[in-house]
Amino acid sequence: MQEFLFTPDLIVKALLGFVVGALIGLERQKKMESERVAGVRSFGLHSLLGAMSVYVSEITSNPVILFYGVAISIILVGTQVYWKLFRTMGKGLTTPLVFSLSFVLGALVGFDTPPDGQIFGTLQIFSMSVSLLVFLVLGFKEELAHAVEIVTREEMISAVELAVIILFLWPLMPVTIQLGIIDFPAFQTYFLIVILLVVSFGNYLLVKKYKDRGIYFFGLFGGLANSEAAVSSVTDFYVKEERRGASRISLSINLANVAMVLRNGFLLIIIDHTFWLFRLYLIPIAILIVFSMFRLLTVNGMKEEEHEGQLFDTKLVSPFEFGPAIRFGAIFAGVYLIQLVLTASYSGTGLIIAAIIGGFVSAGAVIASSASVFLLDPALYPEVGMAIIIATIISVLNKIIYVYLADKETKLLKIVARDSLIIGAIIAFYLVLFALGFV
Repeated sequence: MQEFLFTPDLIVKALLGFVVGALIGLERQKKMESERVAGVRSFGLHSLLGAMSVYVSEITSNPVILFYGVAISIILVGTQVYWKLFRTMGKGLTTPLVFSLSFVLGALVGFDTPPDGQIFGTLQIFSMSVSLLVFLVLGFKEELAHAVEIVTREEMISAVELAVIILFLWPLMPVTIQLGIIDFPAFQTYFLIVILLVVSFGNYLLVKKYKDRGIYFFGLFGGLANSEAAVSSVTDFYVKEERRGASRISLSINLANVAMVLRNGFLLIIIDHTFWLFRLYLIPIAILIVFSMFRLLTVNGMKEEEHEGQLFDTKLVSPFEFGPAIRFGAIFAGVYLIQLVLTASYSGTGLIIAAIIGGFVSAGAVIASSASVFLLDPALYPEVGMAIIIATIISVLNKIIYVYLADKETKLLKIVARDSLIIGAIIAFYLVLFALGFV
């Protein structure tokens, strides 16, 4: 019995049994000003009591030890609840609740036995994860309360809808759907839609937080969701503000293009795990970033009239705007099927034709579908590479069209046209080098 007790497993359980509770107690001790509140020692010893009760009860095959530990825990938690409600007349039961939780976390640590060759078992990892989660939730209470206060009813409904899409549809989505002789990647399409919704959520938070700081944030963050919509929004703002700050608006449009290529590069990483296409796409990403940095330095050196009072009337009315995501999925599906049909009829030429057509609508959908075609037939790497680069060029050039549709005056249009043509020409030169085999 003594040899069994003094094992590395016992040491790990003793230390971990104390830590999972002490971490929660650390937050409680820092948060509460009273010296009489339970802190690191109380929480740590309470969770250690749970670990010891379960462990000793198992190795002695005597459940009385466990019942004793549970009884002690009930008495301690009950005393806390009584003192909180009837003696101090305090509000809330957070401390007694997490104090009782510390005993359960310790019990999980004591119950688990790690597999051979591993330090921690599954339940022990789960216990550590819950302890850290509770620490974060309690530690950022004010930030979470502030976030809840500013969340609108529409945002809450949208969040629930997104949760339903992820939690309920994920396990039901088939990997492929048979469409005649074509295996359509249903799960990949669904996964890309979810990714775009998550990106839109992050973009919404960033725009909502930083929009006071200027148009650059909106151009960059807006381009993550939809670069064309971002360009239309900043151009509309430019017109409403009596066409002031054309250079800064044009830089915001450049940043939308940067966000677009970064998002497309991320899609390539998700789809193509060989990273061949992503390595090819690094040059367009670098071209957009370097050019935008140059324009940023140029614009900062110019003195131009600015307006800092009004915020953007953004089109991101919800953190989960399903329209662009569903549209992306539809375009991806359509372009993918067109590419397969054109590839079967015209080989690699069909890929390029589909890229030229689809690039005017969504470069991201073209790039994602092209990467999917590459997975089916890696021999089409040259044609897929050309399709990806062509779609990027067209997506940069189509910003001229969106600016023209929103503002037919020549000042901003000339700057955007100049920047787009320069970027397009540089990427086109890279396309020529790739087609000739120099890249």
